[in-house]
Amino acid sequence: MGSRLYNPKLAKTLQCYRVEQVADLYSCHKNTVGNWLRDGLVAIDGARPALIHGSALNAFHAARRAIAKRPCGPGELYCLPCRKPQRPAGDIAEYVAISAKVGKLRAICPDCDRLLFQRVNARRLAVFRAMLDVAEAKA
Repeated sequence: MGSRLYNPKLAKTLQCYRVEQVADLYSCHKNTVGNWLRDGLVAIDGARPALIHGSALNAFHAARRAIAKRPCGPGELYCLPCRKPQRPAGDIAEYVAISAKVGKLRAICPDCDRLLFQRVNARRLAVFRAMLDVAEAKA
């Protein structure tokens, strides 16, 4: 199973947790918490039962979440099947207005030939127009 991202603000910062309590808090198995300890989660000391400080637990999950982020650069749209930001095929995109202020960009992924979507406002649309050939489409 793939890596699961947990809420980095779920644990109380000033509280200490045992492994079983952490497993209950995040609705996971205690072996998962043991894996987290091997992967870099820091326990308070080497004694048993292992005690984990809430701030260390939150910092561990925040760091894992930051590693998993894939921010889009200028002129890129996120492709869900490829799981990475992509520039549209042929640098062509289509803008469909949803309201007077917001719309969505549609483009084709160069790798998997599927549609890329991204909601944009007027300011972000100007950035995309500077980098891509954006055509207006009727809703």
